[in-house]
Amino acid sequence: MFDERPGEPHRMFVWGRTGPEENRHRFAQIKHLTMLISKKWLSEFVKLPKGVSDFDLAKRITLSTVEVEKVIDQAQAMDKMVVGVVKAVLLHPNADRLKLCRVDVGSRETQIVCGGTNVAEGMKVAVALPGARVKWHGEGELVELAPTKIRGEKSEGMICAGIEIGIEKSSEGEHEIMDLSAISDKAGTPLSKALGRDDVVFDIEHKSLTNRPDLMGHYGMAREVAALYRIPLVSSRLQRLKPGKGINLSVVIDEPGLCPRYMALAMDGITVAPSPEWLRVRLSSCGVRSINNVVDVTNAVMLELGQPMHAFDADVLGESIVVRSAKPKEKITALDEKTYQLSTEMLLIANREKPMAIAGVMGGEGSGVSEKTTRIVFESANFSPVSVRKTSMKLGLRSESSARFEKSLDPELCALALSRAVELMSKLCPGARVASKIVDVFPRKPKPVILSLSVSDVSGFLGVEISTKEITDILSRLGFTVKTKAKHLSVTIPSWRATKDVSIKEDLIEEVARIWGYDRIVSSLPSFSIAPPVQDPVRLLSRRLRHTLASELASTEVYRYAFVSPQTLAALGFDPKEHLKLANPLASDRPYLVRSLLPNLLEAVAMNQHSFPNVSLFEIDRVFFGERKGDEDGQKGRLPLQPYHLAVAYSAHGDESPFVHVRTMMHDLLSQEGCAVEFTPTPPASWMHPARCADILVSGKKIGVVAEVDAPAAKSLGMDRVAVCELNVTELTQRARAGQTFTPIPLFPDAKRDVAFVVEARTAYGALEAAVRAASSLLVHVELFDVFQGKGIEEGKKSVAIHLSFRSAERTLTSQEVDREIEKIRHVLTKEFGATMRS
Repeated sequence: MFDERPGEPHRMFVWGRTGPEENRHRFAQIKHLTMLISKKWLSEFVKLPKGVSDFDLAKRITLSTVEVEKVIDQAQAMDKMVVGVVKAVLLHPNADRLKLCRVDVGSRETQIVCGGTNVAEGMKVAVALPGARVKWHGEGELVELAPTKIRGEKSEGMICAGIEIGIEKSSEGEHEIMDLSAISDKAGTPLSKALGRDDVVFDIEHKSLTNRPDLMGHYGMAREVAALYRIPLVSSRLQRLKPGKGINLSVVIDEPGLCPRYMALAMDGITVAPSPEWLRVRLSSCGVRSINNVVDVTNAVMLELGQPMHAFDADVLGESIVVRSAKPKEKITALDEKTYQLSTEMLLIANREKPMAIAGVMGGEGSGVSEKTTRIVFESANFSPVSVRKTSMKLGLRSESSARFEKSLDPELCALALSRAVELMSKLCPGARVASKIVDVFPRKPKPVILSLSVSDVSGFLGVEISTKEITDILSRLGFTVKTKAKHLSVTIPSWRATKDVSIKEDLIEEVARIWGYDRIVSSLPSFSIAPPVQDPVRLLSRRLRHTLASELASTEVYRYAFVSPQTLAALGFDPKEHLKLANPLASDRPYLVRSLLPNLLEAVAMNQHSFPNVSLFEIDRVFFGERKGDEDGQKGRLPLQPYHLAVAYSAHGDESPFVHVRTMMHDLLSQEGCAVEFTPTPPASWMHPARCADILVSGKKIGVVAEVDAPAAKSLGMDRVAVCELNVTELTQRARAGQTFTPIPLFPDAKRDVAFVVEARTAYGALEAAVRAASSLLVHVELFDVFQGKGIEEGKKSVAIHLSFRSAERTLTSQEVDREIEKIRHVLTKEFGATMRS
């Protein structure tokens, strides 16, 4: 469920602006989105009851709301680190660049060898004592310190630079000793406490927040905790902003369906500078790197309220903001310094001249604040979740902003976030003032959502009786407005839960259940009869085929993606134009959907063929035919036809007839399914051996093909000799026997003989087998076991060897009777095919 451990939280990347040197770090594509909740920050809005441990809180949140993956105690990362006071600094007798420092660590004075050029007597420093874990010069893995001797002098610990203890930025520079002289803490004070790095951070699993955008900020999580523990919540009152003068700011929304609300204001008197330590520590606790005071304000508001914001340089942006769709062939260079080709369905923030940002995803290069900025424009907007998601995925850009917008944010958050940003900016930059009117374009305010709920609905769904009073109390604690009449409730959904979250009465019942406690609902078996589910015949047949291939035919199942590369298609002679091409492929080198399972399966053979003497692989999965219509897509259209196929590939070192092996596999597999299977010659495809290929027929209907891969095609894929087959499982479902039948064990034994003969190399085996079967009424089984061309065999001819089984239903056959049947077969082979008998 989750664990407790020390360590650094995951890094987040948020939509803000910084200098060019920071862009690559800030706006790399996000590999893992996470939500980190600081307990200190949370405690500003709710006061947790005494006796509730961090583990208890995490467990309660997990069981009722969202999944807490980890509980990170930041203080543990600084275990055995304290504030030290340097009492004396002496030169090291055996090293010019090292010093001997006598350091007061609270409980005693100790000697530490130090190479810092700025260490001085009387200086307060960060001391890592033996047992502490640090990064040597900020590089590599953590190293546990131990008492040691350096150039012959005893050293009991380490006087640390910031990067050696996980502090990315310090005023002294990356490789100089941290000067803590400005703090009031005494020697021996735990370093985590002195630096404010003693927070507890809850790592929330991001996917569990999908339908709860209201929880993607500390205030929303505090509201949830307040409801769980019946404790007061600090009110988030909206402070009225006073408009200013100096900048005539205006906003026009061309696409109100994609931007329900856009708020903005300008501020003057801005001095871009580093943020104070308290804000840097707060952001760091949540995995966000401090950039400067303006960017940090937008990030802090997002982390606190869940509303992404952006700060533009007002002198770059201008006074006119237009929210519009991208023009045909329009491009933008984003803050990650990459240029993106835009499509007309993408929403942009623009001025009169050019786009300034990709709405809800990322700002444009040069549009944000820099060290020279003195006037800014704060943006607090609400964008269509579908638009942001499509744009983000198509451009391959993910950010914390896009992750929030695509979950349907509450448009009412815009005003609260803008007010909070101005409050923080004024606190960090005392000379800052509002220099424009407060622009609020809100074309269509959503109507309140009101749902009806009865007490019987709750008890009927949950199977437990919960009183009207309890139901009303739970919903009220969660922010719902409840009016009761007898045992019927009229519930008004709060704006932060009305964005595709709570929309039907079942959602309300779920709210009651999770707060009341799922663990209080007693489990019981249902009282109604359970009918067996409708069986999918394709799935049932696929299971049987898998079982037979794996357990009886010694083949290994593989799972491959449904995407194929154009190089593999070309190697086999497939036309890429016949394949469906993905608009936004997961891998750029595999943009096509498969029409056949063989190309990817042969890639798997090539990867394994040189590591194992025998390779027998199979796969059962969908293929995609764009030109043929399949199931309805739910939007009055149809999806491409997607039947299930089975593909098998076989190769073995020294086996000169893999085609025969695969053909036999298919015969046994299909016969076990009760199919009347035939193999008939077929014109070879570009990748097939011209003579070793055949159609697979079941009840006279073609369902697949078996063939040996032609030598040039095999060589281009890096393979030795290999044979394959592919058949349509969906089609086979209609022809396979529904159940198995059984025949009695024969009363009399088989008489077995092997026959070998030489025929023309072009002679098809199917014709040979048909002639052999027709020659003898006592013949019950024919099996090809060898085909040979080479030494001892005339050029242009081949040796064929077969197993023959004879049986009578009336008696045991004598040797003379079997010999007569063999003679009939030899006569037919000689007469019809000019065969020369070898045995």
